[in-house]
Amino acid sequence: MILVLDASAIITLARVGCLNLLRELAEKVYIPEAVYDEVVKSGYGRPGSLEVEQAAWISKQSIHDQSVVVRLEAELGRGEAEAIVLAGELEADFVILDDATARRIAEAEGRKVLGLLGLLIRAKELGIVPALRPVLDQIVGAGFSLTMPFTNRFFARPEKNNPHSQKK
Repeated sequence: MILVLDASAIITLARVGCLNLLRELAEKVYIPEAVYDEVVKSGYGRPGSLEVEQAAWISKQSIHDQSVVVRLEAELGRGEAEAIVLAGELEADFVILDDATARRIAEAEGRKVLGLLGLLIRAKELGIVPALRPVLDQIVGAGFSLTMPFTNRFFARPEKNNPHSQKK
C-alpha cells in the first residue's frame, strides 16, 4: 500500500508514539514538501518533528503540477493541497486527511481518502494494532477530536479481542 499523508495524522501519531505504525501498514509512505516543512521546519521541537526528520522510510516528494496546488489552495492549506496532488501523481492507494473540506475536495479530485481513524481501523484489521480503544483513548488524550456520530457508531459495536469493549 502507498500512502500520502497530511501533517495532522503524522503529528497525532507521533504524539502517542505510534508513528511507526505507518511503516508496518504501508509499503511506501510519502509526504509532500509543504507537509515536511510544516512538521519538521515550522514545527521544530514539537511532536513529529524529530521523528519525521529521522524516519528514512518516510519519503519527502516534490509536486510536479504546481498549477493544481495553486487551484486547491483557494480552499485548503498548502500541505493539504500538496498531499492531494501528490497522491494523484504517485497513484497512491490513499491520501490521509482529517479535515472535512480537504477530504471532500480530494474525493472530488478522484483520490481515495482515509482519515486517521480509518487508517487505525485498517491497522486493526491487519493485526498491526491489537485493539483500537486504547489507541483511540490515547489520541483523544493528545487533543484529537472525534465526532459524536463516529464515536457512538464505533463504540456501539464490540471489538473482537478487545478487553475494553467486551461485556463483563
